[in-house]
Amino acid sequence: MAGHTSCTAAPATQAPPAIGHNSQQAIEPNEPFGLRAAWLHFANMVEVRRLAKLHGRITRRKQSLDELVAERQLIMNRCIRRMRRAQGKN
Repeated sequence: MAGHTSCTAAPATQAPPAIGHNSQQAIEPNEPFGLRAAWLHFANMVEVRRLAKLHGRITRRKQSLDELVAERQLIMNRCIRRMRRAQGKN
C-alpha cells in the first residue's frame, strides 16, 4: 500500500517514552550519573551498573520529595489565605 495516507489526526499529546528512557533530565555523555568524580574511572562494570541503578533511585526519590514539598506548600498557602480572611485581612 505505497502512498496510502492515514485518516487519523496526529496525537495532541507528547509521544510516549521509549523503552529505557526513564530519566527526566539529560545527562552529559562525558558525565555519567551526573558525577565528575575521578574515582568513577576506576569502577568496574558491576559497580557501574549498580551506580546506574542507585542514580535512578536517587533521582526518582528527589523528584518525589520535590512533589511532596510542593503539595505541602500549596496546603500551607491555602491555610494562610483562610487565616487572613478570618482575620479580615484580604
